Amino acid sequence: MMKKPSDERLLKYLHHKWNKRTLSIMSLICERFIFKGCFTDIDTIGLSSVKKRIKAGKHLIFIPDHQSEYDWIIIQSRLYRAGIKTVIQAGDNLFVGPLDPILRECGAFMTIRQNRKIYAKHWLNNIMFKHLGRRPLIITKEMYSRLYIKQLKNILGKERFNLLVFPGYETDPYSGKVKYGRSYSGEFNPLSPHVFIMVSKAVRELGLSNVEYIPVNVTYERVPEDILFREFKADTKKKQIAKYIYDHYYTFIKAPFSKELRQVKARACVKFGRGIPVNLKIRARELAESIRCQIGRLIRVYESMIVFHSLNSKFILSKEELKKNILKNVEKLRALGIDCSPLYKKSGEMFSLDAMLNRVKKCFNLRQSPIIPLKTYLTLEYDENEVFIHNPHLASYYGNQLTYILNRGETCRNI
Repeated sequence: MMKKPSDERLLKYLHHKWNKRTLSIMSLICERFIFKGCFTDIDTIGLSSVKKRIKAGKHLIFIPDHQSEYDWIIIQSRLYRAGIKTVIQAGDNLFVGPLDPILRECGAFMTIRQNRKIYAKHWLNNIMFKHLGRRPLIITKEMYSRLYIKQLKNILGKERFNLLVFPGYETDPYSGKVKYGRSYSGEFNPLSPHVFIMVSKAVRELGLSNVEYIPVNVTYERVPEDILFREFKADTKKKQIAKYIYDHYYTFIKAPFSKELRQVKARACVKFGRGIPVNLKIRARELAESIRCQIGRLIRVYESMIVFHSLNSKFILSKEELKKNILKNVEKLRALGIDCSPLYKKSGEMFSLDAMLNRVKKCFNLRQSPIIPLKTYLTLEYDENEVFIHNPHLASYYGNQLTYILNRGETCRNI
């Protein structure tokens, strides 16, 4: 009979391998090449407050929303450059392919969402031994609940790292299936209470009193890989490895290259919110919704979001009605204290509707070029009287990003 593996052995398969040299190289590549290929700039707000908390001896748990694969690498790069040692709770991106060692050395550790079979520590051996029929180690969902607590205690206690977690999830309205990770709909997803239950338990067992949650919001004028989300949201017959390879190729190679070539880049902003002490007496569900509200309030509203939301899910709308909807929504957002700065000139005057539409058109319409053999498509067009939508899935994605804060903003302001 095969001997049951110890928790310590299993954790070696799942744990991170945080490496300063790897992080330095990856941060340099991202900041100088990948980020510059996709974005004109990435504003970083609230990082100085985070540094002060670290100097005061706080253990920090960063809780962002999740719109893009760029989220974790932007946050980790900015934290690393600020001298803040952080590890990342990752999911299916590990044990899939050649990025596995790099991700682990960038601080990612593996979590188990379903039963998982592991054949070897190295990703290549893992694939080889699987096809050779080697007997695997099986980690069940129930087993991982025990291992997860040990991971958290190692990270916060023994290793004294800070933690970056993406607890957002969305539920398919038809099948009821739950998916963790990026939001393919653009909606601001609820946060899983399970993460907060486990963190509270780990903090209690470690006897820590200086742990804080930090809400984080990474807002994009346009998400680099958004064109993939329509396909990923639907059930496809593609194998996980094929989907994984194409996703990362498109996101981190094709998208930066094509955007740099066309000079069609977007803006982005990462905001770190105020610290929220880990209160062991607050119910996890209430805490999850409270932090979700705080993340929502950190959003920065770009032209793409306000224009597409104000179309009210219509394919054609008169410019007069669109302008009226935009003014109404902006007034509500500003009353809630939401950052609408991209919609205003330095003089304080709001940009005209045509200026906003022109900006959206520039970011979302890729026309044919005789020199550059890349795909072309139109998302939005307009004339003197009306606005037309050609790619409704993209329009709804960015319109959905404002739905939560406009519907729940008054409640969030009072939390």
